[in-house]
Amino acid sequence: MSYIQLESSTAFKKKQYKKKQRKPYRLRKRKIPAVLLAALLPGLGHIYLGLFKKGVLFILALLLDASALLYFSSTGMNINVPLLILLALMIPVIYFYNVFDVLQAADYIISRRRTEQDDAGETVRQRPNPFLAEKGISFGVLLVCGGLLLFFFYQKPAWLAIYMNIYGEIIVAAALISLGIGFLIREMVRSAGR
Repeated sequence: MSYIQLESSTAFKKKQYKKKQRKPYRLRKRKIPAVLLAALLPGLGHIYLGLFKKGVLFILALLLDASALLYFSSTGMNINVPLLILLALMIPVIYFYNVFDVLQAADYIISRRRTEQDDAGETVRQRPNPFLAEKGISFGVLLVCGGLLLFFFYQKPAWLAIYMNIYGEIIVAAALISLGIGFLIREMVRSAGR
């Protein structure tokens, strides 16, 4: 090997070594802006990390909660204080869960980029991605329903106030019961599959 080839190969190795040293800093650096954006507005951290559906869902949840809070506090019907307290407490819950979820997602994305190799040089099997969204039209349907709710909360139609006075408790109870049954069925299917 000639002197020039030896010199170029050592320079190449030095560059590769410097790149390996800088890479973890770049990966850690990506977590900080994601958390700062999530602290600024729930959902922005997820959008920064490339998790668009989750980011949009957090923004929609915050908008729906704030709109419902304003709607139920400003309409002429009986003010339901426990409902207003629940809606007001949901804002910090959404906010802090969003920051927690961004931290978890950033850690997962960073660990996914670092592929560990075993002694044979083969890549170790990656853990499943818990941040993948379901495929299908459910996200679009959810956005349309959320948009309709926002529209109705801001338009304040008289029929909605009457409907909420008469059927509000029944609808919430039915939704919670069906949600509980859905979770029960999902757990039964999971335990049967094991």
